[in-house]
Amino acid sequence: MDINAPVLTDDEIEHAEVLSPSTSSRKVIRVGSIVAKLDRNLDLTEAENMKFIREHTDIPVPKVLNYYEKDGMGYILMDFIEGEMLNNAWPKLTLEAKNTILSELSDYIRQMRQIPARLDSMIESVTGGPVVDQRSMGPIKGGPFRSEEDFNAWQLDQLLPGIPLSNRDMYHTMHKADHAIVFSHGDLGFHNVLVKNGHVAAIIDWESAGWMPEHWDYCKSARHISGSDDLYLALKRLYETQYFAETLLDFWFTREVRHGGW
Repeated sequence: MDINAPVLTDDEIEHAEVLSPSTSSRKVIRVGSIVAKLDRNLDLTEAENMKFIREHTDIPVPKVLNYYEKDGMGYILMDFIEGEMLNNAWPKLTLEAKNTILSELSDYIRQMRQIPARLDSMIESVTGGPVVDQRSMGPIKGGPFRSEEDFNAWQLDQLLPGIPLSNRDMYHTMHKADHAIVFSHGDLGFHNVLVKNGHVAAIIDWESAGWMPEHWDYCKSARHISGSDDLYLALKRLYETQYFAETLLDFWFTREVRHGGW
């Protein structure tokens, strides 16, 4: 990074506005025009992911100002983008604003999925490293994987020890290995979209991004964009293909893996 890139002082951190409080060491704070994500286990690959997306698409992503480790803490500093989380704004939006935002998001998803992989069929991060599987109990990392078959085998290894053999055989049979590999956000719900004046202001939280099977983002979005017909129809607008079978499988699979749950 630039030697003139900003580094937060202890005093700035202590007196910062807390944007996303947490009971763990992770939090998101604002210091003037700078937003900082900090955590003892912060994956700095997220900064590389954001830089990559800014360079390869028109998707609005916060500009990374610096990222570093200090005294056992990881920091990602980025510019502040004003906006409201879409999950909070959605009930208040006009039909016109909803349509505009969904059209913009659909285009951004299409742009993302058109980014060519570094190597054919490789499931990996932008740095060529492991990918992230984010579920209800948090993220885990694995890979990189040379094929979806290898990726599926790793997924099955995450099943809890007491899961019956019948369930394991079902999951093994139903996990298909013929999907296209496309660039994915990895946690694309309305909570990770900022909106302002009826438009998408930014897509945030890129820590789980990488090249994944084509159904991956749809399944992750379906976990968040749900609960009403209105939200279901919004989900359908975002993706050109609907992955119903994969979503149902993922719904039950999440409940029987170490990092999942009800």
